[in-house]
Amino acid sequence: MIITKTPLRITFAGGGSDMASYYMRQPGTCVSATINKYVYVLVKKRFDDKVYLKYSDNEVVDVNNIDDIQHDFIRETLKFMNVSYGLEIINWADIPTKGTGLGSSSSFLVGLLLALHTLEGRHVSKETLADQACYIEIEKCGKPIGIQDQCAAAFGGFNQMKFGRGGGHDQGSPYKKISGFGFCDQEIRDISENLHLFYTGITRESKDILAIQRENLTSDEEVIENMHRNVDVAENLCKSLSSKDIDSIPISLRQNWELKKKFAGNVSSVELDRIHDVATTIGGADAGKLIGAGGGGFFLFWANDKKKLKEALSDYQELPFVIDKYGSRVVINVEQLTW
Repeated sequence: MIITKTPLRITFAGGGSDMASYYMRQPGTCVSATINKYVYVLVKKRFDDKVYLKYSDNEVVDVNNIDDIQHDFIRETLKFMNVSYGLEIINWADIPTKGTGLGSSSSFLVGLLLALHTLEGRHVSKETLADQACYIEIEKCGKPIGIQDQCAAAFGGFNQMKFGRGGGHDQGSPYKKISGFGFCDQEIRDISENLHLFYTGITRESKDILAIQRENLTSDEEVIENMHRNVDVAENLCKSLSSKDIDSIPISLRQNWELKKKFAGNVSSVELDRIHDVATTIGGADAGKLIGAGGGGFFLFWANDKKKLKEALSDYQELPFVIDKYGSRVVINVEQLTW
């Protein structure tokens, strides 16, 4: 039996430039951090030839009929891994797993891949985990998503991520580079103290927003120009954070939110704008933005006075967190005898 623990993530700037429709034409940059909220995956071999799945739904299929699995990530992962034995897979998480903007789908996929590799006795690198998760989620499952979520889940930490067209003979593959800012543990705690997540209570299908955004990034010159500015915000934040200038974070959050709302018409709404305005006026937050594609999920705010912000947003649930420096990892590995 194997249990993996994979972190969720928040993005400060550059989100959207990790989509192939952008970075295959123009280099992209994202600044993100994983947090101490997790997706857990348990995998266990079974004596029979059945695959038992327990997530928000339950499924049981014969191992010879993996194509009948309704959960697309699990189905395509088992096919990718050539699983031919009875198996039980259980998934649970610290948050609602749909439409929150914290990258839970990619975290689940990375955790599932790590669990299966471990179950079969293979060591797998963080880069390979990220690459395989990107391939399954984007190519096999057809999700209109970027590649930062899978990288964040696999690598963990507070990172700058750079994306672009691959060099050499394979011009169709993405180039990516993930590197940290060199913050010590105390500096990470100090940054975390000023960051606050509030759940809007609104869930949405990110694929609907991202599909529009992907299309806009190939045909709408105004959106493309705004994404260029978004990358500039991320690049400037990288330079500031490399110099340990954390006062640049709220500035970048504010700039990113104004640009983000221009990527697609359904990123924000009257209610979401109201939450933001209450937090930044009555609540005293210096800046805030929706995490993920937008349309709902979690707001991330930067505020020195946590009590004042909580009082202003008393109708909304806060999700306390700190930045986590670890990526997906095995937390339980119980060796079993071969059947």
